[in-house]
Amino acid sequence: QNPTAPFLPGYVPHELRTNHAKTQMLAYGPGGSIDKPLTSAGKLLLPKLDLSVLQNLNDPFHRYDLTNRSVTHDERRDMKDSSRNTYRPALQPAWLKHDRQVLRFFGYFQEPVHENPKETFRIRTCCILFYLEDGTMMVSEPKLENSGLNQGTFVKRHRIPKPQALGGGVYGYEDLRVGRSVSIYSRVFKLVGADEYTRQFYQAVVGERMMENEDPPMDSFRAADLPDPEDLVTARRAALQEAKAYNEIAVGGCCRNEKLQQYLENDRKVLRFHAFWDDHTKYGSRKYYTLHYYLADDTIEMLENLPRNSGCAPYPIFWRRSPLRKNPHISPTPGMLEPPPQIYKPEDLICGQTIDVLGREIVLYDCDEFTRDFYVQYMDFEQAGVKIDHPPLTHVKLQFPPYNGFGSEEDSLASCKGLMPKQPRRDEQKLLVDADKVLRFEALLADDVEENENRKFVVAIYLGDDSVGVWELKQRNSGHSEGKFASKSRKKNPATRTWFKAVDFYVGAEVSINASPFLLVGADDKALSYMEEHPDQFEVSNVSAVVGKLQSLKGWLQKQSGQISGAELQRAAQDSGLSLCAHEVLTLSRAFGRNVYVVAEAAVDASQLLGALN
Repeated sequence: QNPTAPFLPGYVPHELRTNHAKTQMLAYGPGGSIDKPLTSAGKLLLPKLDLSVLQNLNDPFHRYDLTNRSVTHDERRDMKDSSRNTYRPALQPAWLKHDRQVLRFFGYFQEPVHENPKETFRIRTCCILFYLEDGTMMVSEPKLENSGLNQGTFVKRHRIPKPQALGGGVYGYEDLRVGRSVSIYSRVFKLVGADEYTRQFYQAVVGERMMENEDPPMDSFRAADLPDPEDLVTARRAALQEAKAYNEIAVGGCCRNEKLQQYLENDRKVLRFHAFWDDHTKYGSRKYYTLHYYLADDTIEMLENLPRNSGCAPYPIFWRRSPLRKNPHISPTPGMLEPPPQIYKPEDLICGQTIDVLGREIVLYDCDEFTRDFYVQYMDFEQAGVKIDHPPLTHVKLQFPPYNGFGSEEDSLASCKGLMPKQPRRDEQKLLVDADKVLRFEALLADDVEENENRKFVVAIYLGDDSVGVWELKQRNSGHSEGKFASKSRKKNPATRTWFKAVDFYVGAEVSINASPFLLVGADDKALSYMEEHPDQFEVSNVSAVVGKLQSLKGWLQKQSGQISGAELQRAAQDSGLSLCAHEVLTLSRAFGRNVYVVAEAAVDASQLLGALN
């Protein structure tokens, strides 16, 4: 605009207003006419935000409230927009709270390699990103130059579904941990690491400290790029040096004697040590040796000092003169690579210490004067003799050989006691008195196998010769045939390694017969009556002994009335710190309640039991 030109129509270069309509200043609403407030620029002035007005609008009867002027639709919309733009929620949504927050995990997956003689699989490392703002994930693989693989973004960012085998849905941060495997579109990724921010997030939000980072496994392709180990390089250098010396001799060169100077300086110089070895075998004893160390070529010779009438063959040389290796090695086939030998040196032979010779710990306990002077000049070390105590002579008692499985153990033992075996004596009186007495128990297999839950057995103990037999009862659709399970014979208790006796069987006991654990759950009336008639032999059937254990339950019994079930009595005894087995509960039930044969039906009269305690 030209400042010298008057502001009149025709002098203005362009129109400043585009809307020439007359603005309406008067409006009507409930309660009368109103004026629309305008700003200095002619724009409508927004009403001041009043939350109380918005709260009144929530009431459906606000239209009938004529105490104040009603708010128009335009004012209501402007107030809602103003309230929406100025609202700050107390709980921030995920897209605002976790904006630009990403969890980063390091992992790998195994890719098969076909038709390649050098490798069968390849390990490919990748980076898994989890965006907290919307729960999306992205998998990317770092690009390696000249790898020949399509690397970069492996899975684009989106919400990745979980397999149906894992419950379906999508992956969340709760499913990701270091050390877990994640299945993404039928490919399994193993998570082996995470960055520091991810660990701090799980520590603060989940309250869990993840395991330390691990290195991905090595495959053949990566192992080929690693440098060779130092010991292999040293072995190659030694082989090349040996081949070089051989070629030099083959063309007419001379063989270099590396130990010639050592031989010239130490010829006929020998270190002598006194040693012993304790043979801890069955008929072993202490054996003494003389050890010679030849300084000319670093070889060792050991001579055995046998006393008179030692009973040992007269072979004085225990170790023929040769280098003694610290790392003995036996090559399975000729021509194979062997580790470099580590032979014993003078600094390894110290009085009071041990050396390994053919797997035996040889103790050095003394040496001669020349050896002492040599160590003072060579190592500035003075060898000190060690006083040894001779072990006392002990007579080893002969033991019987183990049972060979032929006949009975008594018959086999009789053949070891004399040249003319005698028939072992039997308890004829017990065999005649208890010939027809049998204790029968009902048993179940206690091996936690689902197919054996419904199988039932009868375990019989014959008191005449303490033999044991097991029979299986017929069960419909069990898949097992009825009849003999274990033949009648004397059997050993694996827990005590002794023969089974009648006292080892009672209701509630678990016995192992023919490597099968059986739980005794009941007994017949004859067995229970016999055990109650012999309380001195069967403690679980001794009513007086069982009642004496329940003195601490007297106060609890005074509060009870009527019949008390066996399970309730066992539970009360356990709460009081008492050990009450199932057979003892059965004994109390037969003495002061129901005359039953299984624990599940046992019941004790509280008044009668309380009277016995008093």
